Amino acid sequence: MLRRIPHYWTWRFLAGFFFQTVPAAILTPLLTLSLAERGVESWIIGALVAAGSLAYMLALTAAPGLVRRYGQRAVFRAALGIGALALAGLVLFEHPLPLAACFALAGFTAGLRFTLAESWAPALATPQTRGRVMALFQTSIGAALFAGSGSLLITGIHGPAPRLLALAAGLVALALLWPMRAPAAAREAPLKTGLRGALAQVGPLALGIALLGGLFESGLSVALPLYGLHIGLGSTLAAGIVTAMGLGSLAQYPFGALADRWSWRQVIVGTTVVIALSALLLPLAHASPWLLLLLGMVWGAAGGGLYTLATIRNSARLRGERLITASAVTQFAYMIGDASGPAMGGLVLDLAPGFGLPALVIGAGLLGLALTLGLAEPDRGLLRPANPAPAET
Repeated sequence: MLRRIPHYWTWRFLAGFFFQTVPAAILTPLLTLSLAERGVESWIIGALVAAGSLAYMLALTAAPGLVRRYGQRAVFRAALGIGALALAGLVLFEHPLPLAACFALAGFTAGLRFTLAESWAPALATPQTRGRVMALFQTSIGAALFAGSGSLLITGIHGPAPRLLALAAGLVALALLWPMRAPAAAREAPLKTGLRGALAQVGPLALGIALLGGLFESGLSVALPLYGLHIGLGSTLAAGIVTAMGLGSLAQYPFGALADRWSWRQVIVGTTVVIALSALLLPLAHASPWLLLLLGMVWGAAGGGLYTLATIRNSARLRGERLITASAVTQFAYMIGDASGPAMGGLVLDLAPGFGLPALVIGAGLLGLALTLGLAEPDRGLLRPANPAPAET
């Protein structure tokens, strides 16, 4: 139950990252539409957004080294401060060149903050509530994305209101998160150097389900609406598939609650069974296109659940700099799944419009199920509870 989740600093941490995420959810679509209305070429707009994504990935590779050299609190505060400046630039600037620099700064600092956050969240939990705290953290991010983009339906994209709302959310996040430092339980010796050592610590099973989660939670958000249009779903309902996936991704708490009470492997097997069985229903959407809305919601929840479960696995095995590096590697795996969805989905829709996407989705679901059933990955004593230490002020 929620009342069993400890304490003030945990809720402050979750609220802080909710408000930290809202500005990006507002400004990315806002600036995209505003620049398009001003006649800026589509490739330039795409490059601006891509600058943020590439900088985020660069931050994942840089985070462990920066933390080792400067410490967790210094890196976190620098990311907060520079991120706030980048947010102000996104609110104030209109020319594509400074916007590109601000997008890159915002993406890089966000990568640092979220990598640290995934190592701090489990240290703010008790062993009995670790799964639920990690699930609530992921849910707070999904809720912020939904709330931020949804706020544009109220404010519109013209006038100062959406920009002021984004700036206000960023200031609230800064006030909530600035006093925090790494919990005592989030300090440990560094991971073995090199990518091979990081991959060995995380393990192929956690990386595999993170990649599968990225594919089903957000990677299909482009191909699935296009497939809906192809089989006769109206444009409004086709766009609603993305909303359905977003709503599904908010349902992370049950996965954390199950992980607190059941074997981690049992929960991921059950989740991949749901994905595999639901994928078999996709060919039926030809006769009932509305089924895509239901599948979108199921895949948003189950795909997000797999990534949540991967972070729970990491937090049960590792702490400190080891967990920071593991979080970066796991996020990379998720982003590979996220990026491969539009690329592969678009390709199969062109090559085989009728059966290509169902074949891809069914194959991915069955492959994920085979992965979870085939990789037992015994713990060998690595599992250990996170100490319930509060954040220091």
